[in-house]
Amino acid sequence: MKQRIKIDKTAPNKGVLDFSYLLDAPAGKHGFTEVRDGHLYFADGTRAKFIGFNLPTRSNTPDHHTAELLAERFASLGVNVIRLHAADAPLGASGWSSSLENPLIDYDSGSSRFFNEKGLDRFDYLVAKLKEKGIYLQIDLLVARVFQDGDDLEYPDAPTGFYKTFSHFNERLIQLQQEFATKLLCRVNPYTGLALIDDPAVMTIQINNEDSVFRGTEDIKNEKGVEPYRQELQRRFNRFLLAKYDTRKHLAGAWTFNGVCALGEEEDPEAGTVHFPEGSFYQVNNNPMGEWMGGVSPARYADFMDFGISVNRRYYGTMIDHVRSLGAKVPINTSNLLNGAADVYSHTDGDIMMNNTYFNHPMPPFHQETLVVPGMREYVTSNPLTVHKDGIFLRTEMLQMATTAVVAGKPFILSEWNEYGVNPFHSTAFISMAAYACLNDWDGLMLYCYHTSESWNDQPDDVITDIFDAYNDPSLICQFGFMAALFLGSLVRPAEHQVDLVFTKNDLKTLPSSFSMPNTFLPYITSMRNVFLEQGDTYTGDADVAVTAGFVNNGDLSQAKHAVYFAWSPYRDAMRHASGEGRLERLAEQTDEELSDAKLGDKLLVFNDIASLAGHGDYTAFATTMDAAFKRWGLLPNDRGLVGNALVSDTGELSFDPIAGTFRINTEECSYFSGNPDGGITLTKDITLNLSNERISAALLPLNGVSESYTLTLIGPTGMDETIFTTDGFITTVDHQGKLYADTPEGSLFVRSKSATLTALDTVGTPISHIEGTPVNDGVIFGLDGTIPAVNFLLKLK
Repeated sequence: MKQRIKIDKTAPNKGVLDFSYLLDAPAGKHGFTEVRDGHLYFADGTRAKFIGFNLPTRSNTPDHHTAELLAERFASLGVNVIRLHAADAPLGASGWSSSLENPLIDYDSGSSRFFNEKGLDRFDYLVAKLKEKGIYLQIDLLVARVFQDGDDLEYPDAPTGFYKTFSHFNERLIQLQQEFATKLLCRVNPYTGLALIDDPAVMTIQINNEDSVFRGTEDIKNEKGVEPYRQELQRRFNRFLLAKYDTRKHLAGAWTFNGVCALGEEEDPEAGTVHFPEGSFYQVNNNPMGEWMGGVSPARYADFMDFGISVNRRYYGTMIDHVRSLGAKVPINTSNLLNGAADVYSHTDGDIMMNNTYFNHPMPPFHQETLVVPGMREYVTSNPLTVHKDGIFLRTEMLQMATTAVVAGKPFILSEWNEYGVNPFHSTAFISMAAYACLNDWDGLMLYCYHTSESWNDQPDDVITDIFDAYNDPSLICQFGFMAALFLGSLVRPAEHQVDLVFTKNDLKTLPSSFSMPNTFLPYITSMRNVFLEQGDTYTGDADVAVTAGFVNNGDLSQAKHAVYFAWSPYRDAMRHASGEGRLERLAEQTDEELSDAKLGDKLLVFNDIASLAGHGDYTAFATTMDAAFKRWGLLPNDRGLVGNALVSDTGELSFDPIAGTFRINTEECSYFSGNPDGGITLTKDITLNLSNERISAALLPLNGVSESYTLTLIGPTGMDETIFTTDGFITTVDHQGKLYADTPEGSLFVRSKSATLTALDTVGTPISHIEGTPVNDGVIFGLDGTIPAVNFLLKLK
């Protein structure tokens, strides 16, 4: 039943909903964060895991009272990390911009090189208050800084927007970034007595947010001041080609295939006129089969990948060296929002890998009253194996896209993610992501974002005014404590097996549209990571299964315990100079079992024709064959892996059935169900639910140190109770109307116990109603009629 509720963004949780016990204050007491064995640890050997929020733009410079309130609120939710994000944003009256009166950067000076003293004081105080509560910090260096004419730039007419891509190669922009890093990290915070560079409360430093040479400049090429930077990028690409091929004749030969030359008659590297491939947000796709995509030949694409990798690595190497020279002791991250293989590889010189991923993200421009959402879906019924059938290959699940940037030997943090509340039933996303993060043994989860405000009292508790400010999203906030306990306490066990997706150097030079195919299955059932071969094409790792990336027809997995081979291209190199013909057939000779689309042996699985099998974006057959191989190899029993329509983890603790619309966690430490409750919900052998709600999420967590007492969260759809949804083909328009609500449980709760009590709690943990139970022969039944405006409960068994 829809019940209006309120969520105050600074009121601390209390009682059984106070999860501050998950923190160990003050932040930094265990020493600096460091990398050991591919994970984060503190200096004293304690495993370091982090869950929290992004605080972007003006929220980095709150007044002192707001900083105090937020620190207490965060701690009570179980938040142990805050990403101080985009503090360098340009000025604006509200929202995603820096405060006009209290920005971190003094843009009014006509330069971006100096701090505003009022904003800096607020920033320092927030850092100190978070540290006191046991909340660690990620420090971002370049996010939204708009360089000014007063910065002594190389070209006149400074662009009016962000300098995406250009910040990676223009020498003056790199110098300005180094200067900012020095000023921000090395000045002493008067409230902590430490510079950020010396403060163990800082758990990582990020060089650059959502940026890469592969991101491209197509979407901004006509904006003021951009053209000189594009010309510089073209000059650098042409010099790269000259260094590689020496003459136009040699370049033309390398770019010729079957008598067709990809080099235009007007293009000459000596004249600097060879064009680079255009991207606009992610690394653009490319067809390894040899067909031109968007007018870009495979050869031109391959050389630009080589060039882009070298530019990215040089930039990040330069910046990492600078930050280390300042005395940084903590791990450093390069960037995030990584998608293509070359893009990911070119960011691996950092200590930590990060990525960003969203579900149901609205399209820009963002008008909060009316949001436009392409292909809006419900998380619990969105099938990862078939989500690409519509041909939109960036349309994905959050776990799939996140896993693109998980790299062997490096910690992994999901630095931005959210399932925004445009779809009313979205609670599944938060807990399932935390659960799969445990299965894959990730190191951090940071939601975007808590709020974009500098004050504690300027946003309502009963209305969604900005879908990106998640402080009052009931599906997130009312489950956050459970999610924090789940992730920080590793209540879901890490996977029993390891799978490596193996990329050769030639794989990096092309990118099929189906590049994420293995990600649609493997991270849901076991631990998956990427391996980039630095020397040669031979894999020497220790994973239970090695899978070739298969963009081209090379890669030697003969030393793997078990190997999976396929190839999108008949060539062994991205330039299509060398044939791989007959290679897969020779490998298949080592197998003894004929499957419908592959050949299977005791150590090998060889797919016959991956392009025909998965060319339409339905990866069910691929997953079915992989599942059969894993079961033959003894890595999965029959009740795990692909079981009917369900994806069941190799630990048996997680089960996701998008056809039935259910996601379940069953461990010794906690229980969770989300989706269609038809047939009842069994949380434990003694606690069951029978509900008439169309959708519900139910989380059961034993109280810390108290047996037979639990927090119980029961939450259905949430949002604004008069919102209008209008769907026109692929597009859904969401008009937020009314007040904040949560769909409350309707049905009954059965507890097998001599006696039990059930208390309804408000959104911060204050008891608001005691629900009377009815004794039955073997327990107690509680009636839930949906009339109480509560989704959190305290259940005590006696």
